[in-house]
Amino acid sequence: MTFARRFIATMVVLAATAWSPVRAAGGVGMQGPDPQARAHVDAFAHALTGLDAQAFEAMARDHFTPDLLARRTPENRKELLDRLKGDFGTISVGKVVATPDGMVVLEITGSTGFSGRVELTLEPAAPFRIAKMGVAIEAGGAGEASRPALAPPPIAPSMTPAQVTTALDGFLAPMAAADDFAGFVLVARQGTPVYQRGFGLADRGKRTPISAATRFNLGSINKIFTKTAIGQLIAAGKLSLTDTIGALLPDYPNPKARVATVDQLLNHKGGIADFFNPEFDQAPKTRFRSNADYYRFVAPLPLTFDPGTKTAYCNGCYVVLGAIIERISGTRYEDYIATHVFRPAGMTGAGFFQADHFPPDVAIGYTTDGAGAAGGRHSNEAFHGMSGSAAGGAYATAADLLAFDNALREGRLLDAKMTEWMLGSAPAAGSRARGGIGVAGGAPGCNAALESDGEWTVAVVGNLDPPNAERVSAAIRRPLTR
Repeated sequence: MTFARRFIATMVVLAATAWSPVRAAGGVGMQGPDPQARAHVDAFAHALTGLDAQAFEAMARDHFTPDLLARRTPENRKELLDRLKGDFGTISVGKVVATPDGMVVLEITGSTGFSGRVELTLEPAAPFRIAKMGVAIEAGGAGEASRPALAPPPIAPSMTPAQVTTALDGFLAPMAAADDFAGFVLVARQGTPVYQRGFGLADRGKRTPISAATRFNLGSINKIFTKTAIGQLIAAGKLSLTDTIGALLPDYPNPKARVATVDQLLNHKGGIADFFNPEFDQAPKTRFRSNADYYRFVAPLPLTFDPGTKTAYCNGCYVVLGAIIERISGTRYEDYIATHVFRPAGMTGAGFFQADHFPPDVAIGYTTDGAGAAGGRHSNEAFHGMSGSAAGGAYATAADLLAFDNALREGRLLDAKMTEWMLGSAPAAGSRARGGIGVAGGAPGCNAALESDGEWTVAVVGNLDPPNAERVSAAIRRPLTR
């Protein structure tokens, strides 16, 4: 496993309800007690693999609930399909699995090399139409860090904070006691926490417990901070999505990369080489203390493909975006993010820290990678540079992630136009923008997830291998986003 291989794209959180489980079968078709339910799932799968906007819209009219149809316009659904086409290319549907809580999960793969899943939830009674759809993308492939999904905890949107606390404590404490989870869990409604609790140890050597103040490595989550910074520069008229590397960084050392646009870099279409390679593995990690260090390492490397010809998860693309932010702003990438993202969002615990000079309250990451035959968890210090980059590796608390979500939805980070660019909606006067966020980051000894639909926000940060935090976040999110 390499740092930040896992990537979960913005999830489309629409509406939800429960469905009694059925037995799943391989392939697109499902076997179950009600042919109506199977018909909805089969129709969705066939429309998804066709990636034709007109056919997908016809399917939606016939197989979505009225509420789901009303939550997004036909143009929104076409934009989603175009985004999936860009990420996946040609889509194939593999297994169709029914989870214990009634969700139907379609495992998908694309010709671009991306894999992922589509989560559908159907009505609890006939005609069993599709009431919720969520899309998640993984760059590392289905086999990486794969573990079975957790059954959801017994929580519901109608519960009081005290009831949610009792239910989640009962759900999480046994996993923590079994050393199957370590981290901090925050659940908020309309931006206000209703549950906050830490489990496990931040430092096993010192027996330091995880608390609300504990700061965790976010992995690739801070790509969304980089994207926010790009949005700010676009709003200020200093940058456009069609600007090329050559125009912005005319001294870029690889001439073939200079045609790549900002939009291609943001959407993993730039072909920039990853910094995780054998040379990085062998290099002294003290060499990597800033995004500028990663940029000097990545920029001269050969492209993995010509810009715009493919889609493939691209840490290097975001490192280059970090260099663009530096060049345009005249400020170190890390300083720009601290001043223009962390500070206005109220992310008081967030920062880019040096691993050999950690501030207080930073969680030590623990991994089983490289543990040898004896197994067991050990520090992850050998797996990453001294600091993160524009592609990943910032540190923050769970409360910092909630603060970011609130600031983005309240228009404190981007103007209305760029907020809609990020979320698919903009805040009206005195309101919060809706639209889904579903981002995660994972590496040896770190895993974090932020999922929000504007009403409910779930932030889980942890210091064990993926999917330590992601499994917990997904399980908690499902019964709430209904």
